[in-house]
Amino acid sequence: MEFTIQRENLLKELQRLQGVVEKKNTIPILSNTYLAANNNELELVATDLEMGIRSFTQARVARPGAITLSSKKLFEITRLLPEEEIRFEVEDKNWVQISCAKARFRIMGLPKDDFPPLPTYDFTKAVSLDLAALREMISKVLFATTADDTRYQLQGTLLILNKNAVTFVATDGHRLAFVTGKAAQGQVEKEVRVILPRKTLAEISRIDWADSEQILFGTQENKIFLSAGRVTLVSSIVEGVFPTFEKVIPLENDKVLELGTQQLSDVVRRVSLLSNERSRAVKLSLQEGKIEVSSSNPEMGEARESLDVGYRGKEFEIGFNAKYLLDFLGAVGADRINLNLKDEQTQAMMTPASKGEQDYRYVVMPMRI
Repeated sequence: MEFTIQRENLLKELQRLQGVVEKKNTIPILSNTYLAANNNELELVATDLEMGIRSFTQARVARPGAITLSSKKLFEITRLLPEEEIRFEVEDKNWVQISCAKARFRIMGLPKDDFPPLPTYDFTKAVSLDLAALREMISKVLFATTADDTRYQLQGTLLILNKNAVTFVATDGHRLAFVTGKAAQGQVEKEVRVILPRKTLAEISRIDWADSEQILFGTQENKIFLSAGRVTLVSSIVEGVFPTFEKVIPLENDKVLELGTQQLSDVVRRVSLLSNERSRAVKLSLQEGKIEVSSSNPEMGEARESLDVGYRGKEFEIGFNAKYLLDFLGAVGADRINLNLKDEQTQAMMTPASKGEQDYRYVVMPMRI
């Protein structure tokens, strides 16, 4: 195999693949990127067996072929090379010579036949989704997943796609994020309900989709497929049953407080400085015309700060994990939010104060203080 490629083009493709490459090195070939040169283009593939990305870019191919090279070393070399053409030539026994301007490298590759093949999909059956809307929805729920290995299905996010809307739901058992809205472009023939891994959603938001506004989505067996431009992402679906989230969303929280998002975030952030480092608990005390946020730690001291609100009900106190509140306030994307409460024991619901194109709800369980 022998080909020449612009450094800028190669670097762009390698950056796209970095989040997928297996870092633990349990199977050496998964630490490599598959490179195949043919018909004046270069195909690049990376996979960790659970997820994979395939992309194509222009190259001048003198001799077709394929090889796999260390993703980390190839990226590091390319990143530090001058802005010139890079020439790759495969030699005997999987050695590859890389040259650019006056720089020369010779690195060992692994045979292409050892690299696990990436499944393919017929995208003529796919649904077109608005990429910007999809990314916005992911950002509003991804933080609510868990890293708890004992509840594997909660490490993922539930995706529901039907003819009416696209819905994402994430929970870690202590809080739940729900967002639904219009993202599908065209008819959805059959409802899709799958649990997607956290890493997959993070990659959908992270990678460069070649400046595309739409992304094609499809499912086949236990995998999902996404494609835009010359980039395709394949991911396994999380096995298991997602909790019945509808029962968690409170419908009778009659105490509605409208608060400034940044103002509340600043207060919670300041007060939580003296909260218990493990529980991160802050207490919200509702009083006539105000809400007081406080924390106390026997080893550190206490803090309190109040906000003016139009509250006219009975006084009561409720506790929350400060991080859970701040996660929502950082993701909501609205200047003002509604805090919907019922009593000390019932979960709270937070929503944007004004309705937009998406229905976004965040449910958080109270803490005993």
